[in-house]
Amino acid sequence: MTPQDIASALQAAGFVGIEPVGDTVYARGDGPAAPEFTAHAGAGGTTLTLRFEVRAPEAALADWRISQKGTLAIVRGETHLTLTVTQAGLAAALPQWRKLMQTAAKQAVAWRRGQKPLHGM
Repeated sequence: MTPQDIASALQAAGFVGIEPVGDTVYARGDGPAAPEFTAHAGAGGTTLTLRFEVRAPEAALADWRISQKGTLAIVRGETHLTLTVTQAGLAAALPQWRKLMQTAAKQAVAWRRGQKPLHGM
């Protein structure tokens, strides 16, 4: 699957701000102010990744593994939400990706608020 194929699938699913750069496609879910995510085709399928500049608590990571699809993990101090789907299944998985992004974004706000007393924010 080419970056242009991914971009076309994202556009058809209603994502915005779609921009292929090299082998990575950048896009936003719910309008221009939404967080940006990346899509990259690899040997295992297409991997969608959304990064949050906040570290999710360990309990949240454990809860996510039990109750949600996709993977929530700490990468270089940030929380990353990823979903890898087969190339043939990309279009069908995009509504699920949108829901995962919305759920994780709401959680990220709670994680950040939970850190305020710790960091004096």
